[in-house]
Amino acid sequence: MKSKLKLKDQVTRTILSIVFLITYSCGVQQNLKISYKLNPGMTKSEVEDIMGAPTKSDFKQNIEEWHYCKTGFDSDEFLALFFHNGKLIEKLNYTVTLADTRGATGSCSKFIKMGNYKEPDKVIEIRMR
Repeated sequence: MKSKLKLKDQVTRTILSIVFLITYSCGVQQNLKISYKLNPGMTKSEVEDIMGAPTKSDFKQNIEEWHYCKTGFDSDEFLALFFHNGKLIEKLNYTVTLADTRGATGSCSKFIKMGNYKEPDKVIEIRMR
């Protein structure tokens, strides 16, 4: 009887380990909750000290855009930060669902600028100058 319990415990631990590895090895797990510490006017260096390195960085028409993400089960969470002249001007939280990716899964870094992403008006205004 004891050997059956030991075997059951080992199987349970193995299954939990596999689930944990799949969850965290297939995705990005950046801490987006600390973005409340970010304020307009902060330098890229100050932002990086708080948030760490972005998952992706783009530069287009005088605006640098940094993306952070956290892979989830049904949806991925994102934070986009916008810099002009080296200073933070806007931040945007958005999500991407399985429906948005047509069922594709994997690291959230593959789904940047999808879902309910919408470039902030202030960014559009600066890019149009």
